[in-house]
Amino acid sequence: MKPQIVHPWDLTPREAMDLQRELASRVVREGEPTEESVRLIAGCDCAFDKPNRRAIGAVVVLAYPSMEIAERVTVEAAVTFPYVPGLLSFRETPALLQAFDRLKSRPDLLMVDGHGYMHPRRFGYACHLGLLLDVPTIGVAKSRLIGEMAPAGAARGSRSDIIDHGEVIGSLLRTREGVRPIFVSVGHRMGLAAAEQWVLRCASKYRVPEPTRLADRLAGEAKRRMMAATLERIIEPRAGERGRWEWVADEDRVVFRHELDPMPTHYGCSVDLMNDADAELLDIMLVDGCERERGEQLMVRVVDVLERRDGDHKLLAVPADDPERRLDGVRENIWRWYVAQGKLVVRWGGEDSAMAVIEACRV
Repeated sequence: MKPQIVHPWDLTPREAMDLQRELASRVVREGEPTEESVRLIAGCDCAFDKPNRRAIGAVVVLAYPSMEIAERVTVEAAVTFPYVPGLLSFRETPALLQAFDRLKSRPDLLMVDGHGYMHPRRFGYACHLGLLLDVPTIGVAKSRLIGEMAPAGAARGSRSDIIDHGEVIGSLLRTREGVRPIFVSVGHRMGLAAAEQWVLRCASKYRVPEPTRLADRLAGEAKRRMMAATLERIIEPRAGERGRWEWVADEDRVVFRHELDPMPTHYGCSVDLMNDADAELLDIMLVDGCERERGEQLMVRVVDVLERRDGDHKLLAVPADDPERRLDGVRENIWRWYVAQGKLVVRWGGEDSAMAVIEACRV
């Protein structure tokens, strides 16, 4: 599922605001998808790792009306746009577009955990994503961004208009009795009344509709896994550098140990995880396009493990702030290097095996 409109993302906040105003005129605020025409409903959400400037984009596709999960996709992506209220879509949409691109199916309806037309420039997160993907889209938020409204009634389905400068920009909608109402707005190719009806159809058990609820949960799960695979490591020998260099923790310096052929990646170790197989700090190979210094510390995201017969497994990682780095040919080059050194390598174990190695070292 690829975007139908393409625009640059490397914008200043002022340029992003101007683009919102330009694209807002292209949002279609009418439409009423029938229950017969909707077979797949998608929900999407993001989770952030602010210190490492990266995001999880999560998409869940549900079959309608059974609401059974048909597809789930998550991606990890670098975040390049600053946090600016009213411009959150410029932080979240790039990761989500990658997730939608990996879908095998095309949803008939999209629910976004955020505002749509209920926005200072009438172009919130749901409008942005709906317009780019050209799919009927609804914005569903748990808090108000702008506008004034009267309280919604206590009964399920009760609503009140949200008004800004005399214009109805969304609604306050009660999805369940005894719980707080939510904020609904048009995203794209959808009228407000139809948006409310679809939210109610999909929110039969919880305060928020099932597509966004499950997307939020998926994003959280993916973030926890990402954080568990994120380690602090020390650079020892750098890629292409001769010799075996080793970090001495007590002295906080890297010392030369012996001659060794240049490695195809930066090599180093965790700062705090011990590998019982050799009673040394856990080894980590780093795939990185940057020049590094011996002794440099940085956060990395583990993606694989090269398993060895002697248990001295080697983790493979990318920089935490560069999760999209490609690994084309890297594993093959590393494998050849270890074989040439006479090391007893067994296989590339994959991310699950890498996570197991990390967990074992944490015990």
